[in-house]
Amino acid sequence: MKRERLVGLALAVITVVAVMINQRDVGIARDEVVYMSAATSYAHWWLGGFGPIEKTWGGPMGGGNNPEHPPFVKELEGISHALFSGVFGEVGAYRFPSAVLHGVCVWLVYSFTLELWGFAEAILAALALLLLPRALFHAGLAAFDAPIMTLWFATVVAYYRGLTRTWPWQVGVVWGLALATKHTALLLPFALGLHYAVIAWRAKQPLVHWRVLVSLAVLGPLVFFALWPNLWTAPIAHTQAWLAFHMHHVHYNFEYLGTNWNAPRFPWHVPLVTTLFTVPTATLAAALTGAAVWTRKRPADPRSPVLLLALSAAASIGPFFLGTTPIFGAEKHWMPALPTICIAAGVGGIWAARQLKHRLAVPVLTACIALAGATEVIMSHPYALTWYSALAGGAPGGADLGMNRQFWGVSARGVLPFLRAQPPGPVYSHDASPAWGWYIKQGLLPGGFRDSGHEDQGVRASTYAIVIHEKHFNRHDYMIWQSYGTVRPVFVLRAHGVPIVSVYKRP
Repeated sequence: MKRERLVGLALAVITVVAVMINQRDVGIARDEVVYMSAATSYAHWWLGGFGPIEKTWGGPMGGGNNPEHPPFVKELEGISHALFSGVFGEVGAYRFPSAVLHGVCVWLVYSFTLELWGFAEAILAALALLLLPRALFHAGLAAFDAPIMTLWFATVVAYYRGLTRTWPWQVGVVWGLALATKHTALLLPFALGLHYAVIAWRAKQPLVHWRVLVSLAVLGPLVFFALWPNLWTAPIAHTQAWLAFHMHHVHYNFEYLGTNWNAPRFPWHVPLVTTLFTVPTATLAAALTGAAVWTRKRPADPRSPVLLLALSAAASIGPFFLGTTPIFGAEKHWMPALPTICIAAGVGGIWAARQLKHRLAVPVLTACIALAGATEVIMSHPYALTWYSALAGGAPGGADLGMNRQFWGVSARGVLPFLRAQPPGPVYSHDASPAWGWYIKQGLLPGGFRDSGHEDQGVRASTYAIVIHEKHFNRHDYMIWQSYGTVRPVFVLRAHGVPIVSVYKRP
C-alpha cells in the first residue's frame, strides 16, 4: 500500500509542475487582474495585523475589492505572492495556489479510485484528469474555476468517507472552503442530500450517518464566515448582496455553433456538446465505457459511490441544461463534473483492456489513452481556449463549427513578440487592456507601447490596434478600418491555422 500512495503523490507533484510550466506561456486573463489586486490587498490585511474591514473587503459589487466573489483562493494567492514572487515571478506566484490545488485534485481522484476500483484504474483516472487540456489551462490561472473543482470533489470524498466515521468533521470544513472559493459550491448539497436520502431509505434508517449532515450544516457555514471578513460586519446583508449578484449575473457574449449568444434562452445542449468537444476523445470513449460498466456492475458498497459520483456531476452541469443559467466561459463553469468523467474513464479503460486477456493489454491501453491526452495538451498550448478535441476536428474544426475561439483576452500575449520588433507607439489593446500594464511591467513590452484607451477614442489615439477574434468583437475591425484607412492587418496570430488575434498598424 505504501507503493500505491507514493504513486499518487508522484502524480500530484507532476501535475503541479506541469501546470506551473504550462502557465508561463499563457497570457494574463482580464479577470486575473482584478483577482490579483484583491489578493494582494487581502494578504496585507491578514499579515499586517488586520485593519478597517470595509476598506479592504467591502465596497460595491464589481468594485476593486471584488466583494462579489468569496475570498479563500484570493487569500492564498496573496500569501503565495508575498512568499514566492521571487521564485515563480509576479504572475506565477499568484497562480501557484491553483496549481497546487490541481495537484490535490489529481491525488484525490487517484486515491478515491484506488480505494474503490483498484491500482490500474486509479492511475488511468489520475492521468485522464492531468491530461485534460482545458482543465490544465484553467489550473494555471489566478482564478477560481480549477480550485472549485478540487474543493467540490474534496467535499464529495470527505462526505463519502464520513459516512463511516464517528465524527466526520472533515466534510463540513472542506465544504466551507468550497463555499469560500466560489458560489457554485451551493449546488453541492443538492447532490449530497439526495444521495443521503437514497442510502438512508435503502438502509431503512432515516437518520443513518446523521453526523455528516450536522458537519455540513454547522461547520461549513462557520468556516465560510471565518474566512470572509466582509461578512463579519453585516452577515445577512452582505450574504444577500453576494447571492443576488450571481442570481442576476450579466449574460456575457459567447459563440456556439455559429451563433453569438448573450441572453437566454440558450440551447439546452450547450453543456453536452461543449463537453464532448473539450474532453479528449480517447478519454471520453473510456468514460462512456466506464459508465456502461457501472450500469451493469457497481461496487458492493452500501454508500453507493457510483450514485454519489453521478449526482455530483449532475449537480455541477445540470443547471446549464435549463437554458437560463449564464454561460460565458463554456466548460469552466461545470468543471466539478470532470472528476466523475475521469474516474469513469479509469474504470472503463481498464475494463476494456482486461477483456483482451493479454498481460500487456492494461499497460498498453493505459499508455494509449494517456498519450492521446498528452498529445492534445501539447497541441493546445498555449491557446487551450482555441483548442477543440479530435471529435470536433481540432482547432480548425472548432472554428468551422462556430465554437467560441477564446475569451478573457488571454491570447493577446502571442502578439507581443511582433510588437516588440516595431517602432514604439500607443496600442489599442482591446480586450487585453486590463492586462496591458502587466505586460509592460513584466518587461514583455517596452513602455512606449502604452494602452491608448477604449473604443473609438482609443482607436483614434493609437498607432497599433489589435482585435481578439470573438464573433461579437467584429465591430472593432470596422472601427479600425475606418480610422486607419486600411482593412489589411500587418500580423495575424494563428493557432493551427485559426486566426485568433489580428494586429493593425496605422499607415
